[in-house]
Amino acid sequence: MTHVTPIGPSSSSPSNSPPRVTVGVFDADESDLAVRWAARHAARIGGVLHLLHAFVWTELDVNTDPIPGMTGSGIRNAAHGLIDDALAIARKEQPSLPITSEIVDGNAVPVLVAASEESDVIVVGGRGLGRLLTLIVGSKSLALAARSRCPVVVVRGQIDSDGPIGLVHHSSNDDVLARAADLAEAYERDIHLVVRAETATEQAQEILAATSERISLSHPGVYVQDVTVAGGASARELVRASEGASMMVVAGERMHGPDRPVSAPRQLVTVLRFANTPVWIERD
Repeated sequence: MTHVTPIGPSSSSPSNSPPRVTVGVFDADESDLAVRWAARHAARIGGVLHLLHAFVWTELDVNTDPIPGMTGSGIRNAAHGLIDDALAIARKEQPSLPITSEIVDGNAVPVLVAASEESDVIVVGGRGLGRLLTLIVGSKSLALAARSRCPVVVVRGQIDSDGPIGLVHHSSNDDVLARAADLAEAYERDIHLVVRAETATEQAQEILAATSERISLSHPGVYVQDVTVAGGASARELVRASEGASMMVVAGERMHGPDRPVSAPRQLVTVLRFANTPVWIERD
């Protein structure tokens, strides 16, 4: 007889505290998309949305003061304008959502890493390997995806899909399984399981059965609809196998030590590059 270990809720918030969804606000269309997704997610889970802008200019010895005689001028005023714009976007999505905001002096990655200590999820925009995603996965400095104390969501592509939650199977990370079940329950979606290319068909069905049984113990209303074996060994094939999902849930690897240089795993970089839906990176 096989013993099945139940999975429990993966939220890190105290039971009497609403989840905090922190979104990085930047001067880019991708940031606006992230704000929209974060507002929807916070409303879906009964949370609070926190808008955070990392104000880097003071660290570069740039004059941020207003130009004399010009009302509303200056880089810091522009930063407040970014927050105001993000607030308007969030309010349009969810008029009654509790929202807070903050401008913190510093580089984006360390500022967001610090914010992750008090957040349930950090949300950022991404566009392939563009300027913002380079901050996250390219890392000459701290890498958010590897340093964060909470899950990180990189929002890209479509955010209006009503497809299932795509779960990339990870044999040794129960947190990924628990998170996918939580999300499927919150969004009232099924789970679509994706396994790696080297998985035999019989083994894939065994993984599907075991995953379904474990999730049913803690999330009886969540259904694991199917399993797909990736068509190749590359991370790009994992993305392709998840086509139609409204979100991909993948495992991330923590890199300990605040000053240690980090290179994100190549597979994660590729997933983020080619995914056409938000990617939820679960911490271990």
